[in-house]
Amino acid sequence: MVGKKWGVLLVVHGSPDERGNIHALKAFESLKARLFPPFPMAIGFIEHATPSVDDALDVLAKEVEGVALVPLLLFDAGHSKSDMSSYIQRARACFPKTEIIRDWALGTDQALVSILLELLPAADSGLPETIVLVGRGSLDPNANASLFYQGRRLWERRRGTLPLYSFISVTQPRLSEILEDLPPAQQDRLVLLPYFLFEGVLMDRIRNLGSDYRNKKGFSGEVIVTAPFGDHPSFLDHVAGRIRRLLRLGRTPMPKWPVIHGDGPDEKSTLMERDA
Repeated sequence: MVGKKWGVLLVVHGSPDERGNIHALKAFESLKARLFPPFPMAIGFIEHATPSVDDALDVLAKEVEGVALVPLLLFDAGHSKSDMSSYIQRARACFPKTEIIRDWALGTDQALVSILLELLPAADSGLPETIVLVGRGSLDPNANASLFYQGRRLWERRRGTLPLYSFISVTQPRLSEILEDLPPAQQDRLVLLPYFLFEGVLMDRIRNLGSDYRNKKGFSGEVIVTAPFGDHPSFLDHVAGRIRRLLRLGRTPMPKWPVIHGDGPDEKSTLMERDA
């Protein structure tokens, strides 16, 4: 990508809770400091906050010859598969002389498993514990399945007890249901492990469910809710590396998503590539 002035637009979901947007903006500033030499960078929010992705892209495209769209999204679901394509199509129509490239969501990057390992307490064979990995939940079944994939890789590296899996919204199993059925005598330590980037109302809901479990179940052990990791130094180092790769290669390999056909016992999974 030599010889062209490039800019990077970080695409973030946005939160109705301003704490989440402030958290994302702080992470953005820390990310910029990791990229040298510096180049034009902007942040755009899909919803709930400003500037919007389109507005941020309009400003950035006027000062560069190429724009790289980098979604700070955990999995390739609707926002990554559909919204990003809409942003690109509009940008190419508005700025036909500006080259537009994109990255995909973080997906099942091994680096994220390493960060979860840093957030978790060490496994202790003498301490009975329950770990519940908590995702946001999506209408995309492949995004939901990716949470299970990451959880299995986490266990392979940490061992200890097998984690339970849950979601805070949209799909099953819900964290509230998991905790309702979890006997308090089963563990001395309960760890809720949110697979989240930034603060917000859903993080509060997870913490409240942890407190409710202690109070309603009479649980006397330790309850740990790990922090969202969008500003974790290792995470930002990893995102900076992905940005350098995107600008060096000019493209990111198209991810392959398993697609389930049918809705009965004879369902079959295939691998399909979606157009960017």
